Amino acid sequence: MSREHILIIDDDHELCQLLETYLSGEGFSTAAAPDGETGLRMVSEARPGMVLLDIMLPGMNGLDVLRQLRKESAVPVLMLTAKGEEIDRIIGLEIGADD
Repeated sequence: MSREHILIIDDDHELCQLLETYLSGEGFSTAAAPDGETGLRMVSEARPGMVLLDIMLPGMNGLDVLRQLRKESAVPVLMLTAKGEEIDRIIGLEIGADD
């Protein structure tokens, strides 16, 4: 897939729709995954140019998804979170998030 393709891994359906609408309006193609396992599979199949990754996911949390993803890919990852705790940001950056 091209660098213009963005994968959103988030279980909030409405947020995914909002991000997809905004990003497609800016010329990006998007896809969404509702959980970490699906997201990891989609990364290996579609090879997106960027991943937007929620920390609080059902099943495998976003930090575990990021750890697994970094074993296989250097795709840029932006973490999305409703959690405002600094430790979550630090851990995400330490295990490979780009922002």
